[in-house]
Amino acid sequence: MRGTPDFSLADGVVTSALKQEAFTAACVLVGKKERVLFRRAYGRLSIEEDAGLCNEHTRFDLASITKPLVVGMLALRAMESGRFCLWDKLSAFIEAPADKKDMTIAQILTHTAGFSTGLHLWKMAESPEHCTELLLSSPLLFSPGTGQQYCCAGYILLGQLLECLYDLPLNELARQEIFWPLKMKNTSYLPVGGNIAATEMQDDGRCLCGVVHDENAQFLGGISGNAGVFSTMDDLALFVQMLSMKGALPDGSRYLSTASVRLSMENHTPGMAQGRGLGFYLPKYDNGYIGDLFPKETVGHTGFTGTSFSYDPTTGLYLIFLCNRICPSRDSMAIYRVRRLLHNAVYAAACD
Repeated sequence: MRGTPDFSLADGVVTSALKQEAFTAACVLVGKKERVLFRRAYGRLSIEEDAGLCNEHTRFDLASITKPLVVGMLALRAMESGRFCLWDKLSAFIEAPADKKDMTIAQILTHTAGFSTGLHLWKMAESPEHCTELLLSSPLLFSPGTGQQYCCAGYILLGQLLECLYDLPLNELARQEIFWPLKMKNTSYLPVGGNIAATEMQDDGRCLCGVVHDENAQFLGGISGNAGVFSTMDDLALFVQMLSMKGALPDGSRYLSTASVRLSMENHTPGMAQGRGLGFYLPKYDNGYIGDLFPKETVGHTGFTGTSFSYDPTTGLYLIFLCNRICPSRDSMAIYRVRRLLHNAVYAAACD
């Protein structure tokens, strides 16, 4: 790295996007291993006239970042503690129908289990308690392991399985096994208090704030394996820093083994449409959101609400970009180009 990196061009990308109304609020944090190199908040919490300013402690609806942060980490911890192995079949734990009995934990984590993206539980289920039965009875798009389709259903189901294995609700399990050990003090399901970036406009003319946007997670009471967690850029940085230290924590203790971290970041879906680790997305394999300069080893994830994180294990560089790109509407597609531009500017500034 050359001296002190100049992130003024990256800063300009976000400032320009804010002026073009790609989002109303954003937080950007760039780090390298244990060091934070750049950190800034932008904009206001909502489009509403009385909306407060976004600041460095603003919480965002992480949406699908919940998948690697909660279900991904819990699965690795469960593997290390002997509760299951990744190649265990679903039928080892529950009475699964014939088309799903041979589905493995690893296939769910890599989106190769065959679940459809069209499982809108809030429309199809009679009640939240009916969702598990509905997930198990729904037809698969393909036999497990023979294809790939990104979806939420498998992560909802795996979250419920983890609840049974630990005999704890998912929000309490996440707090005990992830947020507390990583000192993510401002991260939770069902957030309380203010300073939360709003998401989509509701029928009453107000933007949704403090309630998970994802309809399936909302139907499940705000606590689900596919979405529901709210967090800040600093807390998410603590999570990525743990990955950069190969599972170790700043106090010298260990959260995950080096072997587990390495395994989670490998591409488990070679030759398929997307590169997938164990909970993580490897976006370079399908021209994903990380632009042109981040290398193929980069792992991360995005959230529908406008959130993302990216970590390059070859240099230790990471970028956390949280915004509310669906405020006031999900119709805007500007975020897809903004993410790529920001990643290019960050990597060019930070790496030789």
